[in-house]
Amino acid sequence: MPLHERLTTLYAEAFDALGYDFQMHYRPNQRSLMEARAGVTDGECARTDTYDQDNASAPLVRVDAQIASTSLEAWSSDPDLKVVSLNRLVEHDYRIGYVRGHVAVSALMERYPTLRLTPITGTEHGLKMLSAGRLDLFIGTSISTRQEMAALQLPTTLYSAGHLMVLRGHPYLNEKHEALAKRLAEELKKRLPEGGWRFE
Repeated sequence: MPLHERLTTLYAEAFDALGYDFQMHYRPNQRSLMEARAGVTDGECARTDTYDQDNASAPLVRVDAQIASTSLEAWSSDPDLKVVSLNRLVEHDYRIGYVRGHVAVSALMERYPTLRLTPITGTEHGLKMLSAGRLDLFIGTSISTRQEMAALQLPTTLYSAGHLMVLRGHPYLNEKHEALAKRLAEELKKRLPEGGWRFE
């Protein structure tokens, strides 16, 4: 993803300025979070800004620097299908796919137990199912969904059915590094536009 390269450079420069080495390790969402909480890794490069509020017992400290934002977006093979809000989805019997393990998306979607939800292993798989008519809607982050769509040769044209909410990404450190959070935020902000990068 384009964000991955930017994050690697951003964090390497910020930690270097603080006198630390930095390495980014890619892991699936849930595993990455588990390792950060357990202290196997030192933190998370980008999690939603409300993660600490929604998971008060988690041993992670939010760094006060917004890295990036994107939106949660719905996609359909029907150009006339428009999703105004998740609340409106409960009025229909749509087959809805979303990526399993994406914490923000999963938590939001699971608040609506009457929806016909299908957890999917990845964005590419979800888009292929939507294109094949096995789903009515696919919901994912704009940045990853649009990137996958650009790389895929799908037999059916897919259309944006609407942006459901903004997702804002912040870094998190394991609580054992809490003393570093303020200085890291300052270094990151020096290298970011105000409000972080915007991906649509």
